[in-house]
Amino acid sequence: MSNLFISVVRSHLFLSFSSFVFLLGLYSKSENSLLYALMISSGIIGMYNGHRLWKFRQRQLPEDVYQWTSKYKRTLLFLSLFALTISMGIYGLFFSDFIFQNLLTLICVLISVFYVKRIRRFSLRDIPYLKVWFVIAIWYCLFFVFPFLFFGASPPWISGILLLIIILIPSDIKDIYYDRSELKTIPQVLGVSFSLRTIQGIIFLALIFLLLPVERVQDPEPWIIGFTYFLLLTIFYLRIGYRYFFVFADASFLLIGLSALFLT
Repeated sequence: MSNLFISVVRSHLFLSFSSFVFLLGLYSKSENSLLYALMISSGIIGMYNGHRLWKFRQRQLPEDVYQWTSKYKRTLLFLSLFALTISMGIYGLFFSDFIFQNLLTLICVLISVFYVKRIRRFSLRDIPYLKVWFVIAIWYCLFFVFPFLFFGASPPWISGILLLIIILIPSDIKDIYYDRSELKTIPQVLGVSFSLRTIQGIIFLALIFLLLPVERVQDPEPWIIGFTYFLLLTIFYLRIGYRYFFVFADASFLLIGLSALFLT
């Protein structure tokens, strides 16, 4: 892999951009959707790089990621602080009018912080079986709950959570040889092969919901394209490899967003 590709992935710029396009595509007809997408994508850069720097300080990174972070830690710190400033500024100016949303935002921020920061012996990510579910809960709020509250949008609630589950399992596959066995992540419990079959089962379930339709989605085509793409990823998993499978998984956000922008 090229140094540029590695840097874009490890600095979370690719995830941020994919999330930006995803949100913009889904909610392009809503007022302030561009600002909302920018706020969330900036928050992803800020918080995720903050996580990386914290884990670097605690020496909780794989050796190759640790060495890369050591080389670019000042850049990552600037990127994290700059992005968080943009995200908080947009939120304060445009999305902080209601107490309930502010309370929910505070809960999401606290979960994000204590996901890596330890309270005595444990951080939230150290709780067995629950590591991925904390992330799913936050992303679900950012991608679907908040747009419903801010814009009155009607996102695909079922398809949305199914998409988040299959996108986040590859992140745990990436860490399967690094995460402590006590974490009991899905790939640790099921194994990589059965985790991939689980993803495929969820995809078929999602496609059935969209095609029947069990869930009434106004524009199902982008979701069908995204889930079909992900199914192809699982088929070619061995060629992609476990270390960067999650990058192609994150691209599902980008594909769904682009499809929503240009096909609906």
